[in-house]
Amino acid sequence: MYKKLKNITLLFAVCLLFSNNTSAKENKLSNDENSLEYNLYYYQQTKKSISINEVLKVGFNKMPDSKSFGANNGIYWIKLQINNNIEKDLIAFIPTHNIDKIELYKLENSGLNYISSSGNSIPKDDLPVYYKFPAFNLEASKTATYYLKTYFLKEANFPIKILSEKKFTSRVMSKKTINSMYYGTCLMIFLLNIFFFIKFKEKYFLYYLVFIVSIAFNFLLYDGSLIDVFRGNAFYYKLETITHLFEEISLLFFSISFLGLKTKSPKFKKISFVFPIAIVVLYLLFFITDNYIISAIGDLIGISIFPILWVFGIYYIKEVQYAKFYVLGYLLILPLAVMYFLGYSFGWWKIDGEMLILKIVGWFDMIVFTYAISYRMKVHQDENNKTTINNLINQIKNIDLSSNTKLEKKLIDPYFVFLTDNKLTNQPLTLREIEILKSINKGLNNAEIAEKFFISKNTVKYHIRNIYSKVEVNNRKCLEEKIFSLIEA
Repeated sequence: MYKKLKNITLLFAVCLLFSNNTSAKENKLSNDENSLEYNLYYYQQTKKSISINEVLKVGFNKMPDSKSFGANNGIYWIKLQINNNIEKDLIAFIPTHNIDKIELYKLENSGLNYISSSGNSIPKDDLPVYYKFPAFNLEASKTATYYLKTYFLKEANFPIKILSEKKFTSRVMSKKTINSMYYGTCLMIFLLNIFFFIKFKEKYFLYYLVFIVSIAFNFLLYDGSLIDVFRGNAFYYKLETITHLFEEISLLFFSISFLGLKTKSPKFKKISFVFPIAIVVLYLLFFITDNYIISAIGDLIGISIFPILWVFGIYYIKEVQYAKFYVLGYLLILPLAVMYFLGYSFGWWKIDGEMLILKIVGWFDMIVFTYAISYRMKVHQDENNKTTINNLINQIKNIDLSSNTKLEKKLIDPYFVFLTDNKLTNQPLTLREIEILKSINKGLNNAEIAEKFFISKNTVKYHIRNIYSKVEVNNRKCLEEKIFSLIEA
C-alpha cells in the first residue's frame, strides 16, 4: 500500500514540476524576451451609457497587480498601451470564462475607431479570433493604444496575455493535449467509481461520483471548453453557481459517510446541514437579484466546508485507518481551491482560467480517493469477515474430524469447518479459499470461477495453489478424494 502511495506521490511531483516548467516557459513567451511591453489602465463606467469622446476625457487608474476587481463587476474600459519592439502581428487573449462581451477600439488621430468584438455573447462566426476565451488580433505597429469596453456579468477578472500568432497557436495545441489527458483520466476514474457503486452499493461511491463529475464540469466551464455549447445563452452564468452547489453538498455528504461522522460526531452531522441551507438561500438570492457579491459570499461559505472537514480527517487519523487518505488527498487541493475561489470572487491575486496546477492537483486527489475508497471497502470487508469467522469458529469447536465419517450436520455450511484448525488441512482456509473450494466441488472451471467472483484467472490459480498446499494435495482428483467425500450431505 505505501509503495503504491509512494509511486502516486512521485508521479504527482513529476507532473507538478512539468507544470511549473510550463508556466515559466509561458511567462518567457508572453514577454517575448522583453521585446514586448504593455501597460494597463482601467475606468469603471458608472453611467448606463457613455460616449467615445467622454471615454478619452475620463481619468484612468493603473490596473491592480491581480488584474482583477473581484465581485465589483459591471462595465469597465481597459486602456492597453503597447510597445511592440519585435514588430510582429500579435494576439491578445483574456483567459477567463465570464466575460460576456469586449468591444475593441484603437486610438487613431485623437479618436477611437471600432475594430471588433469578442466574448461569450458574440456568435462564433463573428469572432475576430476563434478561441474559447475572448481574443483579438493586434497590428504589428511599433506603438499602439487600444481601448477595450468590457462587460463583466460576474467577477471582473482580466488576466490578459499577449503572444505572437505562432506562439499563440503552439500554446493552444499544448493546452488541448493537456486537457485531453486530464479529462480522459477523469472519465476513466468516473467509470471505475460507477463500477464500484454498482458492485458494492455503498452511498459514499455515489457521493464521490457526484463530486468528481461536478469538479470536472466546473473545470470545463472555467477553462472555456463548454463556451460554444452555451454561447449567447444567459443560463451559462447561472450554471457555474449550480455546479458549485453540487460540489459543496456532495463533498459534505461524502466526507460524513467516508469518515463515519454520522456515528463519531453526530452533533457535527446535524450542524453541518446549516452550510448547504445557507448556500442554497444565497445562490437563490443571486439568481433573483443578479448581485454577484451574494454569490461570492455563498462560494466563501461553501469553500469553508473544505478546511473544517479536513480538520476532522486529521482528528480521526489514528482512529480511522483510511482517514490518512482523506488528509493526503486534500493536502494540496485545499489551499489551491481556496486560492482560486478567493482569487476569482474577490480579486486578491491573479487567477486565469487555464487552472493547470489545480487540474493536476485535482487529478492527484481523484487517484488518491479512488484508491482510498477501495481500501475502505477492504477494511470493512476484513472487519466483517473477521467477525463472521469468529462466530463460525465458536460453532465448530465441537466438530470432530478424527474419524473418516461424513461431517456432522451441526453447521449451516459444513465447509466452514476449515476456518479453524483441523486434521484435514495443515492450516485454516480463508473465506475466499472456501468459496473457491465449493465452486470446484460444483464442477466450475477456472474461467467460470473468475467470472463468478469478478477476479482474474491468475488470482483463481493463486487461490487454488494455496488450497492444494494447505490440504496437501497436487490436483483436483486428490482434493476430491480427501475432502469432498466428507463434505457431501
